[in-house]
Amino acid sequence: MDPNDIIMLTDGKKYFPGFHMNKKYWITIRLDGSVPVEEIFMRIDNSFELAVK
Repeated sequence: MDPNDIIMLTDGKKYFPGFHMNKKYWITIRLDGSVPVEEIFMRIDNSFELAVK
């Protein structure tokens, strides 16, 4: 993700800085149902698009 988007998105409840990756470009998403599956899929698709560039 764009670093500015990560700053706005991480809330310590559903979204966190990347736990096992570069915290500047990655996030960790809580998978307990608090983030809708559709939103998770959207973020995966966006990640793939950024990686392909």
